[in-house]
Amino acid sequence: MWQRLKNVWKPKRCAICKKKAEKPTTYYNDQGESVPVCFKCVPYAERRAFRKG
Repeated sequence: MWQRLKNVWKPKRCAICKKKAEKPTTYYNDQGESVPVCFKCVPYAERRAFRKG
């Protein structure tokens, strides 16, 4: 149970650059999974046709 709570408050990592996402925006990748994307990688995510969530 404690592991689940740790994952809730764990800082999110950008799905593209793998760095800590400062202002994460949620996008859906090709498999339909919800992934956080940092503000620096948003143009790349939109070029890759990630759907905004």
